[in-house]
Amino acid sequence: MLPSLNVYEVRFRARLHADDGDDVGERLGTALAHMPGITQSYGADLDRASATVGGGFQIEVIRGMGAAARDSSRLAKEALKAAHLGQARLVELSITLRSST
Repeated sequence: MLPSLNVYEVRFRARLHADDGDDVGERLGTALAHMPGITQSYGADLDRASATVGGGFQIEVIRGMGAAARDSSRLAKEALKAAHLGQARLVELSITLRSST
């Protein structure tokens, strides 16, 4: 029997530094769209009022929620680094099971 494949939706927010530019949402969106391991990007947004940038994506994981949490955290951090936001700190991470086969 083949292991089940679980599809998770991931949403995250990261606190910005004062010197991050106004194009951080666009840069993060581009990074998410090209990140290996992400099956679908939901884009990114900038919230100047809270000094955060957020993004969303979909991943497929063979194991359960623990593996999804580990993988999604790593992918979110890698996307921030690829967008030249390596100093940004994750402050929120949401993982939702969307389907299981």
